[in-house]
Amino acid sequence: MATLQAATSSTWNRVDPTAKDWIEAIAEEYDFWGAFDELTIDVKENSDGDTIISIFGYASFDPSKPIHDEDGAVVDHEYGHAEEFLERIAPHLEEQLVIETVGYEKCRFPLLAGQWCVWPDGTTQYDSFDHSPDKPEPSAQDGQSDDAVESGGVAQ
Repeated sequence: MATLQAATSSTWNRVDPTAKDWIEAIAEEYDFWGAFDELTIDVKENSDGDTIISIFGYASFDPSKPIHDEDGAVVDHEYGHAEEFLERIAPHLEEQLVIETVGYEKCRFPLLAGQWCVWPDGTTQYDSFDHSPDKPEPSAQDGQSDDAVESGGVAQ
């Protein structure tokens, strides 16, 4: 049986330097595991002295929350918390953060390709690679005659 192999990388974006510990505490509440490895949520100072966040590793970006039993051991995971995680770190961002994931099975056509974007105001957006896109509607220019297009005018 084939196993999904994924890789994730983000832009290196500036965050509020006083929020470093807070962002790390938020990340600790989630698991970022994939089939073979986990993602790293790195909040550090770069060579310019700015505090930055980067997310990278060999797993898809799909934060989950661990479910614990009475003894505190993890017994399961609750998936689908990407948007929640991004909304929680958004107030600490100083610029847009973009996270991209690509994955495949047996080195075949990508089965997974997507991009998360989050802005400091909390707006999040997910765009996925679509294997069967809808055919776009013809534009108004497509209906013009060749003479009208060449002359820059509109066909009457």
